[in-house]
Amino acid sequence: MAFLQGPSLKQAEVMKQEWGEGLGDLERGVQDLQSMLAATPYLPDPGSVDTHLLGLFVRGCRMDLERARNKLESFFLSRSRFRDLYDNISLKDPPLSEVCKYMDIAPLPKVTDEGYRVTVFRLQENCFESSVEILHMVQAILLVSDIRMHDETLIAGDVFIWEISNLKPSLVAKLLASANTVRRSVYLAQAAYPQRMKRIHVVGARPVVTSVIQLMRSCVNEKIKRRYYIHAKAEELLEHIPARVLPKDLSGEEESIDTLARRWRHRSEELKDYLQNLKELCNATPAPIMDADIYGTVGAFRKLDID
Repeated sequence: MAFLQGPSLKQAEVMKQEWGEGLGDLERGVQDLQSMLAATPYLPDPGSVDTHLLGLFVRGCRMDLERARNKLESFFLSRSRFRDLYDNISLKDPPLSEVCKYMDIAPLPKVTDEGYRVTVFRLQENCFESSVEILHMVQAILLVSDIRMHDETLIAGDVFIWEISNLKPSLVAKLLASANTVRRSVYLAQAAYPQRMKRIHVVGARPVVTSVIQLMRSCVNEKIKRRYYIHAKAEELLEHIPARVLPKDLSGEEESIDTLARRWRHRSEELKDYLQNLKELCNATPAPIMDADIYGTVGAFRKLDID
């Protein structure tokens, strides 16, 4: 059962006013995306795509239908081109179950006062370089993104927290050696998902991880670069995020990161049929434009700026 809480009625009204959503606009936007799918032979049939998913793209793009069409097209084509990032659909089966032994991924139940959804990524104390596969780590993160979209409600944007106090120099080197995989994942998060990145908080960063942060920042536009916040201690998060939202591991009042991450692992099993169907939907024949470079391409993969 889904456990993500949505905004209050007042918050929801403020959001809709901000991006100009009037009565019936969401339904018209969904119909527009269905028409686009129907008219594009290399994309899934509109009848096979959940209307809730389409609605997330409409609202995630602030009712900008051209932008929503571009992102939805990239959402499907990216999975067809980069199948290695979407091969696995379970957090309880290998190889992603191995990722969960050293990394927690937990979208938090409550939204902030602004209506933002917060997602925590935490490297565990037993995170050793020898056990980490960067490709599998990226697969796990993208899979949780897919699970969350199934359950997500109306939100104003996303906030990511990376708790990396256990990041060791040897793992930094491994991340840098897998720079292409990291860049692909960051790019896809911008170009192919209906999210508006508001802030990225890095907690427990040591000087040795500066190179990794710079790698992440190199993948985003100037606006997003200014939304990175570096914190020596978790308590500093309270200056940006209410305690009622944060898990107790990060000086908050919510359940522990471990408890929340275990729920998401269980959720992947509950949604296995949905995830398998999504994987099959995305086995469409790529359009010719897919041969272009993924960074700032023309066509479906032209570079998209984040709000």
